[in-house]
Amino acid sequence: MNINRILEVQHGDTLRALRQFLAAWWVQNKLDAMLAPVELLESSSIPPQVIENPAGLAAVNPFAPFMTSNAAGIADRFVQENSDQRLAILLRPCELRAFVELQKRRPVAPQPNEVVILGVDCIGTFTHSDYLLSLEAHGLSSVTADVLRNAAEGGLRPQRFRTACMVCDWPGPCGADVTIGAIGVPSNEFLLVIARDEATDERLGLNALTGALATEYQVSHRETVVGAVADMRAGMRRGLIEEMQTAYRFNDLGSFLAWFASCSLCGQCLDACPMYHGQFDNLLGKRASQQSGRAALAELVLISRWIASCSGCGMCEEVCENQVPLTLLISALSHRVRSEMHYKCGDPAQPPPWSRH
Repeated sequence: MNINRILEVQHGDTLRALRQFLAAWWVQNKLDAMLAPVELLESSSIPPQVIENPAGLAAVNPFAPFMTSNAAGIADRFVQENSDQRLAILLRPCELRAFVELQKRRPVAPQPNEVVILGVDCIGTFTHSDYLLSLEAHGLSSVTADVLRNAAEGGLRPQRFRTACMVCDWPGPCGADVTIGAIGVPSNEFLLVIARDEATDERLGLNALTGALATEYQVSHRETVVGAVADMRAGMRRGLIEEMQTAYRFNDLGSFLAWFASCSLCGQCLDACPMYHGQFDNLLGKRASQQSGRAALAELVLISRWIASCSGCGMCEEVCENQVPLTLLISALSHRVRSEMHYKCGDPAQPPPWSRH
């Protein structure tokens, strides 16, 4: 059962409270390194970076409404290359789903000394252009605070989030050791620090670093609002896909293929996907260095598994220079495939259907 604790926020400075908590937690648990999104103000970017001492936490910002990439692939390599160290990774929900799926692909699970997965509630992120406009108009602190206020309200105020965020399956982390709860939470007053179970809470010493246990109302209110956001976005996803099917005649093969007429086969979308490992290389002559010799059916099997593992981060569409509507296209396919397989992407307790035989 989850253990929900209160992390008090002083003077409305939510980010400072989180940074101080992470720094104290780092020292208490004798971490060697952490992977987290870090503010790079000179480049107006928030990339995932490896932090090697608590002082580096002063620039961590998991609430900034911008993703430079899906950090799951970086996190996977970070864990594998430092298996003898005490590590932590801080991920958004879609990044965590992809990270879990990457871990499932390994024939033998890695056995690092200790890796703690921190997940953070995410109400959404902007496109790069909209993010830069917001920064120019308001500054990063104000933009971050505004997104947190919207998260507290359950995303009721419309904001120009990326398509992937508007159709996100679940805005709360699934599979994290510790979740930082901000949706449905008055984050200018407190955040929720949620351990996945009592043993994790005790092992990580969260009692010494937080305030009182959260009340039943505070816990249930966050869970209700997270569910309401997910339902709202499921409705948005259905509406956008229906609109797309009507506008582009989704069921007509010619119109379906016309979506890709502007594709240059540059492969940037594939490079941006943390789950992609050559599933299309034998089909895309421009990228394939040699023929794999796989039969067409084998190619379809690999593609279906890749689509089933899609975390919904939308980084593929974000880097596409030809406006191919990849997010809705892949979302429609992935939900259909997972429905047929009775599979939930990013659920650490559920093995991939193709591994059960």
